[in-house]
Amino acid sequence: MKPWKKLAQGMLTVGLVSMLAACGSNEKPEAGSSSSSSASEAPKGEVTEITFANWISVEDGTKEAYKQLIADFESKHPNIKVKSLGIPFQQFKDQVLVNSAGGNAPDVSMANQNFTAAFVGAKVASPIEELVGADLVNDIVEGSRSGVTYDGQVMAMPWAPHPSALFWNKTLFAKAGLDPKKPPAAWDEMIAAAKAVAALGKDENGNPIYGIGETAATDSYTGNMLLRTSLSYGGKFIDEQGKIVWDEGTALTDTLGYMKEMIGGGISPKGSDMKSLRGMFANGTMGLLIDGDFGRTNFRNMSGKGEAFDKEWGVVIVPPGKTGRSETVFTEHQLIIPAGGKHKEAAAEFVKYLVSKDAMLIYHQLNGIMSSLTSVASLPEMNEDDYASVFNEQMKTASPLPASNPKFDNAMKQSSDMIVLVTDSNKSTEEAITLVMPKIKALYDQ
Repeated sequence: MKPWKKLAQGMLTVGLVSMLAACGSNEKPEAGSSSSSSASEAPKGEVTEITFANWISVEDGTKEAYKQLIADFESKHPNIKVKSLGIPFQQFKDQVLVNSAGGNAPDVSMANQNFTAAFVGAKVASPIEELVGADLVNDIVEGSRSGVTYDGQVMAMPWAPHPSALFWNKTLFAKAGLDPKKPPAAWDEMIAAAKAVAALGKDENGNPIYGIGETAATDSYTGNMLLRTSLSYGGKFIDEQGKIVWDEGTALTDTLGYMKEMIGGGISPKGSDMKSLRGMFANGTMGLLIDGDFGRTNFRNMSGKGEAFDKEWGVVIVPPGKTGRSETVFTEHQLIIPAGGKHKEAAAEFVKYLVSKDAMLIYHQLNGIMSSLTSVASLPEMNEDDYASVFNEQMKTASPLPASNPKFDNAMKQSSDMIVLVTDSNKSTEEAITLVMPKIKALYDQ
């Protein structure tokens, strides 16, 4: 079986117009350190400008990291300058596809599990190993490497995996009569805690207090999180042959029942996207939120309290549910070198830098980001506190998104309709499944 099918990882969607609502030398690099060469196509003494399509330069939580990464790279590679093509996340995939089809491909582009398959399917991405070298590719952790391998070729460079863990607000726990030092240790305990916090009603300013945040916007991220939740109920999206089995058994029904109870019952807000949920957690009106390793930085910034806000919350692995193990997914920021890019050697130097020890320590110190390279992930500096330890522990049981089919992103966006149907349209879980699952299977020609 082909590696990318074996773990059902990969990335997504081929449609160009559908809109959505992370060491070229022969010597092995030392602990992922950045190459010191300044390879580019420009004659010696001239400067090559490369374009980097990304979303981190336009997001408040990562703007500073982007600024420092580019400054450090350009100081180490004075004959390469990086021009940012900052694109909001919701428009990112389609914009890169459109630009590439029109002959304006960036030299380097960010991607994630929901984008890379689309870029590979549209022949936007170039095989990465011949550009960055076999030693670097062999340093990629296995779970990440298999997810970017298509027909035996590594088509993207994994950059930073983001497993989701459970954050809880200690202040709200105390107000609800819960032990602020004792997070939920089981799925049912999490639900009970969410109900207790939501029972507080409103804060002193009249803002509603929610027990937990579950995404309910009509977008593919919401679908990803619905799939993540279904894992705790024993669910599975596809089998080993790629057949969709999500609606078999009771897991999807149980998951939608949970969403109906949480969102329909006012314990989680209706129709919210992840950005809104993070804001509620940061302003102290949400008790629980499952989020990625960049949560700490986001909450510090959004709360306006900086590091002082750390005292008000904690993080723990997702409580075990029906399967008896902590179930979650990891998303992943990845990097591709587009086939239509004009400066592949310089682009390769930039990619090698971004995954290097030097770059990852900057990114980790500012945003708590993890590394997809074995040599870097194992460094003491990447495992320096309890926060990092929780996410490293969570990564041990995190499942990759089964995104190898180019239509997976569309399928996840379609699946978010099931949440809307059970929370806004008063449909039963069975009715929602009956209405939506045939559309999802049709995307896969099943």
